[in-house]
Parts: sequence; C-alpha cells; structure tokens
Amino acid sequence: TYTITGDSASTSFVVNHTLNTRDVTVQVYQNTATPDTQYAEVEVDIVRTTASAVTISFASAPTSGDAYRVVIVG
Repeated sequence: TYTITGDSASTSFVVNHTLNTRDVTVQVYQNTATPDTQYAEVEVDIVRTTASAVTISFASAPTSGDAYRVVIVG
C-alpha cells in the first residue's frame, strides 16, 4: 500500500512497488474526506509504467492535504 497526498497542483503520481511484474491490480480509495465519502473508491487512470511502478492520474489535481490509499496486488 502507498499513500498519495494532494498538493492542488499535481495530477499524476508514480507509485513504486517490488512485485517485478506489470500484471498487477491497482485500487485507489479516499483516506481523508467527509464521513460519507471516506474510504470510497475513486476513479483514476492507471498506467503500468514498468515492472516495478504504476502511474496514477487524476482528472484534476487533488486538493492540498487530501489523502488517497493505493493498494497494489500482483
């Protein structure tokens, strides 16, 4: 797992893992938000950049301080 924290400017985040494969499943969910959306899965674009990294892209930059959990299984 990995935490992405918004900065109101970045729309893409590289997440490194040690699974040595592009055959991974990636899920992103909100970690900080109002109680009705906390832990809700969010829709993002995912690119399996290398065998040890994925790039997570949001349509617009997450608000500064907003945290998202990335779960990678492979």
